[in-house]
Amino acid sequence: MAKKAGSGGHHGHHDSERAMAKNTAAEARAKAAVRDVQSVAAKTRGMQQKAQAKRG
Repeated sequence: MAKKAGSGGHHGHHDSERAMAKNTAAEARAKAAVRDVQSVAAKTRGMQQKAQAKRG
């Protein structure tokens, strides 16, 4: 994956632009996934606390 700019020749900077767009999309997806996991964890925690409160 160490493709040097200029070794390909005819389309140099478009590759980096596309890579940057991919990176930002991947980052956004990763952040969304983290947020989803956190919200699910919070939900399950809340449900567990409710269940414990009922038992207690």
